[in-house]
Amino acid sequence: MALALSDLIKHYDRPGPRYTGYPMPPVWSEGFPQEQVIEALGRADQDTRPLSLYAHLPFCKRRCSYCGCNVVVSPQYTPVEGFLRSLEKEVDLWASKLPNRRGAIQLHWGGGTPTYLEVPELRRTFNLITERFPLLPGAEVSIEVDPTFLRPDQLPALREMGFNRVSFGVQDLDEGVQELITRGQTWDQTLATVKQARELGFPGINLDLVYGLPGQTMDTFRRTLESTLELSPDRMAIYGFAYLPTVLAHQRTIPKETLPAPELRLDLLLLAVDILEKHGYVAIGMDHFARPDDEMAKAVKEGRLIRNFMGYAVAAGSDLLGFGPSAISNVAGVYSQNEKILTKWERDVDGGRFSVHKGYRLNDEDLMRRWLIHELMGTFELKWADLAQRFGVDGPTHFADAIEEIRAEEPFGTVQVRDEGIYITPLGRRFVRNVVQPFDAYLKKLAASTPFSRTV
Repeated sequence: MALALSDLIKHYDRPGPRYTGYPMPPVWSEGFPQEQVIEALGRADQDTRPLSLYAHLPFCKRRCSYCGCNVVVSPQYTPVEGFLRSLEKEVDLWASKLPNRRGAIQLHWGGGTPTYLEVPELRRTFNLITERFPLLPGAEVSIEVDPTFLRPDQLPALREMGFNRVSFGVQDLDEGVQELITRGQTWDQTLATVKQARELGFPGINLDLVYGLPGQTMDTFRRTLESTLELSPDRMAIYGFAYLPTVLAHQRTIPKETLPAPELRLDLLLLAVDILEKHGYVAIGMDHFARPDDEMAKAVKEGRLIRNFMGYAVAAGSDLLGFGPSAISNVAGVYSQNEKILTKWERDVDGGRFSVHKGYRLNDEDLMRRWLIHELMGTFELKWADLAQRFGVDGPTHFADAIEEIRAEEPFGTVQVRDEGIYITPLGRRFVRNVVQPFDAYLKKLAASTPFSRTV
């Protein structure tokens, strides 16, 4: 008999990668030669499939203490002009190496706070990207928005440009929690922002919440959940707070005694799952929920959910180009991450070079394991016949050790190992990040030295 959900969460709550890619960045090498990126682009240019694009717009007016993103805190607007000049040079550089392949099926802007940019600069950024990499019909064009710094003219301009999905960071609506995470976002700001997006006809509206934040209680988080559900978002993300003060110095300002105890943290997650499912939302993998009529919920049902460096997606390109400081690219079997420091990134691209901080060239074994992990995370099943057809490998023999580890999870009701393949149960989808770990050839070596976030 399967264990209660609370017992399963305790069993699976341990540090681990999110597997937006494989291998993950801790495996990659610093000083990675940009010549390998250029060589990969030469091979990618022969591909006819569409691209995915990501732009990292790093600026914020203030630093939220819970945040783990690569940001540039600048109350003054003056750094924007230099950033945009460099961004245009970087996009030109990518385009020059892909003369025959430009169409994009996915464009996402993250940060930082993308709406730190004012409308003229938002249009300029959109045009400098899409003039070089045209968006294909049906492309998903999405942006992350902080309602606390949103001007009335920004959402209308974004909708006019063609953005069709917007993700609003809410995190928590309780005033005490907001103060502890130095955010200061009010319910009125959130309500007005979502209302405006609805009136403008954005087809997709996402809300992001975080559990495990300082000061959270069952009562405060229940009120946050119930209030956000009044807004009827199409999708909701429920992320666990990644408290990593040894890596993120600004998190040390959070009094440790204000963090929920491990037991309360688990109860907060269970509360969110219970309330969202009672309101009819469908669980998408480990941390997303969608309305049943949303395209992502349909993709899960039809086994066509995609996993890439931007998370779960319905449509994504075979290669990903990342623009801006710290952005990650995935091109023809080569990963590269841009320099994280704004001035270093600007210096490189202004000099006509790719700004590579670290990178990695996947070998045949990596490519096979990446496909396998993403197949399980996207379709929640792995058929040995598909593996053999793609890679000419007998799965049960090649992955015998991993299969034994996975068999040990069968009594928990999260996975089934059959003769024809591996199947993750509906319950196991919530723990898919854990279930795929036996296929990670690098995890055991990294576990002692790499501060991964907790899986629950």
